[in-house]
Amino acid sequence: AVFGGDRACIFNHWAQHPPLRHYYQSCAARQRAAAPRAGRRHPRGLCAGPDTASLSKLKSPAAGAGALAGLVVIGGRDGLSAGVAGMLRAAHVKVDVRVFPDGEGKVTLDGRPEAGARAAVVHSMSPPVDSNLVRALSMIREARRFTDDVTAAIPYMGYARQDQAFLDGEVVTMEVVAGLLESAGASRVVVIDIHSEKALSHFSVPASNISAVPELAAHFAGRDLADPLVVSPDAGGIDRARRFAERLGAGYAVLEKERDRHTGEVRIVGADLGGSEGRDVVLVDDMISTGGSIVKAAEFLRRRGCGRIFAACTHAILVGSAEERIRGAGVSEIVGTNTIDGWSGGRGAVVNVACTLAGAVAGHGRSSAAPEVRGPPAAGQQRA
Repeated sequence: AVFGGDRACIFNHWAQHPPLRHYYQSCAARQRAAAPRAGRRHPRGLCAGPDTASLSKLKSPAAGAGALAGLVVIGGRDGLSAGVAGMLRAAHVKVDVRVFPDGEGKVTLDGRPEAGARAAVVHSMSPPVDSNLVRALSMIREARRFTDDVTAAIPYMGYARQDQAFLDGEVVTMEVVAGLLESAGASRVVVIDIHSEKALSHFSVPASNISAVPELAAHFAGRDLADPLVVSPDAGGIDRARRFAERLGAGYAVLEKERDRHTGEVRIVGADLGGSEGRDVVLVDDMISTGGSIVKAAEFLRRRGCGRIFAACTHAILVGSAEERIRGAGVSEIVGTNTIDGWSGGRGAVVNVACTLAGAVAGHGRSSAAPEVRGPPAAGQQRA
């Protein structure tokens, strides 16, 4: 199913909540309808993320009959927060942000949650990261004025790369961010494909990391790929590549990457790709920021004679000319999700993760699942 570590929790809840039951049924219906076109079922799942038409059918402007009892979703006027509220038929308190000439932002909630309601603040730390951190803190603090039950749903958690000190004098900024979110009033935190699971250890409140891998893999499952090979650009993403490959029914491989801690320069030092010549490759990562790792990986794979190269990630940050550089390195398409505000997919594709996030928000009280244990390839699956 598409809910990663929280899957069991969501199935426990779905029978109790008509909105979730209705949503799962609509997902299953879409899957059956799409199966003949794709030539296969969505691997091990009910849905690959909602489409716009489904969102409009499910959306309700306020919590009414059949809504998830007492839940209010707080977030932007469009995008992921609206999708989550629509999925759960919960009230959606919209947020306006006015930015003054000096860059200072003023956050205004278009409505107030009822006292004692459950609140879920949905807001990514998209660039500008510092500004969006302050906006998230402001929304959480305002929500806490009305309820003690505030879920901070931060699809893209900034500063997760700063979960530990690598050089003398470095500040562990993730620890600071975790303290700020808790001080603002978050009683629970939900993130999607955080860069480092260790970052969650800095929270004293329950913190869950869910995955968009099922939706991303489903996007490629319907594509006409030539003997696909899933590749992680570094060893840290081996579990992600394995899970992606399992859903795609493909092999997977890992590149050996070195990064200079002082300059940030990346180089590929080796890989066990097996027979990769002519095979289509899906490069999978949690995030693409400057694109340096993807560019180096794509250049390496092209020298090995691979076929088409695709880049898939949960968080398509793509700062500056990253997209152009990645395409210039030979990547045919970049596929990301809607965790990053303002990214429309360019010449690539955007996968909707409202399905996954709605399930995690509804699965109240679940703490982070233990990270998967790395192991050998599943039966019938090859590393490369």
